[in-house]
Amino acid sequence: MPSAPCPVASITKYLAALILVCTAQSVYASFTDNLTIGNPKALSLGHAVTADPPSIDSVHYNPAGLTRLKGRQLHLKFVYGIFSTEYELGDYGEFQQGLIDEYSQYWSDEDGNLTPEGEAYFYDEALNTKSEVEGPTVMLPGGMVDLPFAGGFMGGASYTPPGSRYTFATNVYAPMMNGVHRDDDDPGRFFQQRGAFTLLTYFSPSVAFEVSDEFQIGLSINFNYSGMGIDLPAREPHLALFFYGSDFISENFCNPEGPLEGITDIDLCNTVSPYTVYTDLRFEVDQNLVLGYNVGMLWSPEPWITFGLSYNSNINVDMDGDYEFPIRPYFKEVLLSAMGGDDWPLVVAAAGALGYELPTAEETANQGSGKINVTYEIPQHWNFGMSLQITPKWKYNVDVRWTEWSAFSKLNFKFDRDIPLMQLGELADQLGTGGKNGVYGDGVEYQLNLQDVTYWGMGTEYQYNKNLALRMGFEKRPSAVPDDEPNAFIPINDGNLYSVGFGYRFDDDDNLDVAIGYFASETHYPPCSAKLGNGCNPNDVVFAPYQGQDIKSKVEFILFEIMYSKHF
Repeated sequence: MPSAPCPVASITKYLAALILVCTAQSVYASFTDNLTIGNPKALSLGHAVTADPPSIDSVHYNPAGLTRLKGRQLHLKFVYGIFSTEYELGDYGEFQQGLIDEYSQYWSDEDGNLTPEGEAYFYDEALNTKSEVEGPTVMLPGGMVDLPFAGGFMGGASYTPPGSRYTFATNVYAPMMNGVHRDDDDPGRFFQQRGAFTLLTYFSPSVAFEVSDEFQIGLSINFNYSGMGIDLPAREPHLALFFYGSDFISENFCNPEGPLEGITDIDLCNTVSPYTVYTDLRFEVDQNLVLGYNVGMLWSPEPWITFGLSYNSNINVDMDGDYEFPIRPYFKEVLLSAMGGDDWPLVVAAAGALGYELPTAEETANQGSGKINVTYEIPQHWNFGMSLQITPKWKYNVDVRWTEWSAFSKLNFKFDRDIPLMQLGELADQLGTGGKNGVYGDGVEYQLNLQDVTYWGMGTEYQYNKNLALRMGFEKRPSAVPDDEPNAFIPINDGNLYSVGFGYRFDDDDNLDVAIGYFASETHYPPCSAKLGNGCNPNDVVFAPYQGQDIKSKVEFILFEIMYSKHF
């Protein structure tokens, strides 16, 4: 039998890592930036529009482009998406299968066959299954809302006074928005059953100035709503839970008539399957006013070439809300049994003398709900683009973008009190990693170790006639997750965006733009490869609900966007 650490400490130290999963979900949401702006011209040109800004959404892509909007204009747009996120949860690898084979001896009859109790003990609902999201979820000021479809209306207005070099505008758009929900029995719900992330710009007073025919500048101040919600059931098929079901535990730590004298008076009679759901973490946090800004410039040294440079500032969010973190009854019974004897107060006192606060049985019994604060930095973006008018009919755009994802790595989750499960996790983190994972009794200061990313896009426009322009684009979208630290909770990784569209100018100078885009990303996580997801190292303070299991993820979506700009 492999050696195992103290059963109670080993079981509970992994519970604290649940909060880290929320970090992963935020990153997943943020990797969709620009895809939810809803501008069909930008989409159809592979978002290569820094030097060719798209009407009212110049507010986001390059505020200097607002100078191209003359008179008074109203801009309305509709976005509709068909999203698919799938996980293939395959077979066990060598490590996990070896663990099951070794410990099945304690749950087998004389012929070596699993007893009915043993079959129930080793039953894994996620083995060789497939998970699919049921639909979109969005975080709004009233909380998370499950939607019948992924779509919505947005828009803005612009005004250039007669004879003025100034243009004023405001726009409503979503720089980042993502969310999904799964069925109650979906095997992928341990990634998240419901989750949503929102950054919505609801007011963006902007001004652009035409310095000359060749040079323009612009500035936008953004008033944003930021929100985040998670509903996550949790399990942890870890070595300690297998060890907890062995004969060694039942013979030395269990007495149906009461705690055993001798080694300890800790009572570990209540067997828990390694695949048991032991707790549910739920929280919703938001901030109604988060400020940011965008600046940009356009330079056309010749009529046939334009250079664009823009900057989207970082945004520091500080969100408050409510959480629920209950321990499921049968698992609470296990913990309370272990804490019920005379030895546990001695353990609490000894840990306190060393500077570690451990929970009492009473505190564990009352773990439930309260207030939570979440803070992090949404990264800054630099964008450089060039637009070439190759012929009177053909135009070619290319963009290079840089995003400081490393700044997004540091996330802070703070509860309004010490959480028993987190207190046990803090002790395990300190002893196992020297506090590397930043787990504390009342929260987590977590480093996700993302890397900065440079990526590019390009687009071509063909002016079919004076009214109709045809467009096609491509964008290479790499992942900010390092190759040597895969994370199965982030299903969207390296992928390509392909798009087509058109723009039609009516005789009264009103405009209609339409675009369709397709994106796909596939990732394979061999058994034990992703610390968050299917990791196997018993010393990691992580959340690995699919420990030792082969995982494949696939994300696909089709975006349909339409925009109508009208003079009034």
